Amino acid sequence: MKKGFYKSEYGDIFYEFSLADEKPIIIFTHGIGMDHKTFEMQVEAIKSDYSVLIWDLPGHGSSTIKEQKERFTKMSADCLNGLLNELGVHKAILVGQSLGSMIVQHFLIKHPSKVTATVHTPGIELRSHIGSWSKMFIPLMMGMFHLFPKNAFCRLFGRHRAENIEVQNYLSDSMRHTGKKLALQITKDMVYDLIDKHPKPMNKPLLITYGEKELFYIQEASRKWHDHTPYSKCVKIKNANHILNQDNPEEFNKVFIGFLEEIKKEKVS
Repeated sequence: MKKGFYKSEYGDIFYEFSLADEKPIIIFTHGIGMDHKTFEMQVEAIKSDYSVLIWDLPGHGSSTIKEQKERFTKMSADCLNGLLNELGVHKAILVGQSLGSMIVQHFLIKHPSKVTATVHTPGIELRSHIGSWSKMFIPLMMGMFHLFPKNAFCRLFGRHRAENIEVQNYLSDSMRHTGKKLALQITKDMVYDLIDKHPKPMNKPLLITYGEKELFYIQEASRKWHDHTPYSKCVKIKNANHILNQDNPEEFNKVFIGFLEEIKKEKVS
């Protein structure tokens, strides 16, 4: 895969890109405190049949970040668009993990012509889940998180989101690299995203996956998203928590590749 840096107004963005003629392009966007390695097992499973782009969000992995002037989710969607323009990518299937799902949704709202389909592993629909009155409690919630010592914060981040010990260790290590300060700023932005109203995105084929051991709220939100969204599919992945594509890559990859093959057939027909 070609490796490089895209010099954006948000920072120097690391990416790896494997472009094969006439093969659909799959773009993977990782979650908070993580990096492009999140999707190593998915890239390995599809690289012979698809073009693949993986990247590190601003301030994550090998990417740098400049002063944040707008909400991280929207900033990252703009950053992704700039990266695609730089690489000459005109259309792709977007995969987002948690925070990555929100970024994918913001991208779809702003650039629907560039999106063939989206995959969320897992994701929560961008809409107003809680009344705007709840914004008054956000500073209190974030203040409580700030009280956690950095090492305890990173360790709990890994244990809370994955079942597999190796995945837990990866999450804790990657969060230490990203840093608690940036992670909490992003968390705050994500909470605001779930309170604010957003334009309804164009209907595109949609795969929603969630782990069997995921938080009940996210499981319920995933099913509700599917219930009122045309062209959508929702699948529960066994023996998996929030980072389901790493907790149970075999089952996730089977569902994921099956969805990609359906998209291929629809384009042919």
